[in-house]
Amino acid sequence: MKKIGWILFFSLLAVSLFPQSREDTTIFIAPVIASRPDHAAYFHENFTMEVIAANYAIAENSREADYIFNLEVVPNIVHYDDGTSELAPWDEPQWILNLNLVRSEDDVEIVAFGFPFTEVEEMYDFNLFLVYNAMANVPITKLMGGIEDDDRWRNKWLYVRVSFDYPVITTHQLSSEGLYRGAAVWNPDNNQYQVLDHIVRAVPGATLGLELQFLHWMSTEFGFLLRFGDPLGYTFIPGIGVQLKFPLKPSRHFMLEPYGMFNIEMNTAAHYKSYPRFGVGGGFQFGVKGGDSGAFFIDVNFLYSLGNVVTNNPHAADFPVPAEIHYARYTVGIGIGFKLGFFDRPPRPPREN
Repeated sequence: MKKIGWILFFSLLAVSLFPQSREDTTIFIAPVIASRPDHAAYFHENFTMEVIAANYAIAENSREADYIFNLEVVPNIVHYDDGTSELAPWDEPQWILNLNLVRSEDDVEIVAFGFPFTEVEEMYDFNLFLVYNAMANVPITKLMGGIEDDDRWRNKWLYVRVSFDYPVITTHQLSSEGLYRGAAVWNPDNNQYQVLDHIVRAVPGATLGLELQFLHWMSTEFGFLLRFGDPLGYTFIPGIGVQLKFPLKPSRHFMLEPYGMFNIEMNTAAHYKSYPRFGVGGGFQFGVKGGDSGAFFIDVNFLYSLGNVVTNNPHAADFPVPAEIHYARYTVGIGIGFKLGFFDRPPRPPREN
């Protein structure tokens, strides 16, 4: 039953693991330690073939290798509580193949485990699985090549950003970036504002920007804003924005960028009077790797317009008072986009203890 358990374990392991193979990763197979010459010759030759089959390069000596496979074959000894020991019963595996993987640059042991067997012929089905099991730990610990290459997407000097932006919450009426909920005007008959209609229209937009990451923990983005702002006629509103970002990189798989922002918008519609309009706010981007040089991201933000928004009464024919409508405005928006990076930054120096 133990042998069946080992077979099932490593069979599932081989299916579930992606072999982290790299042709530029070199492995040295050290001489196998074994009491039987046929064991030593078999495992050295077979592991050499399996390492090549897994798409790694074989090094001629340990000095030229990134990693070292150490193999040892020992008898399967059963130890009892009274301190005695003996060879495992005949119906149990008679030998143990001990394998450990060492990083050659600092002699750190990456992984070590044993696998039981009786005849070497049994191992043809499992040696490749053992290689995959050992090398699956390499990306976590490998500092040369692998992680730095994977980190390039979030360590660029310059990014070009494009996104589709969509407001989800906006206060009041006639918002230039939000939801249009009808025009509120003053009704002199009952001395209160009256909402003339309740049409809800989404007003989308887009952003094209350049982000300069001048420090590992700080960057600045200059953006050109494209908005359709006036629901009465979908007036085109251009604008510019500046964001001061603070990249956080807790994992090489994603990046968080909280930021503060300042926007300036223009509007050429005749009934708007309060342009250019200034806004301040903040938000954050959540980005994931999109190739070696780019990132897909979701952007959530809050923008508050400074001062009152002023517009002529668009329903003056029915309600001539007031001639102008004043209101404050804020917007909660979400954006989905992609940014492409250029020019690798140097690796961040390690922290001193």
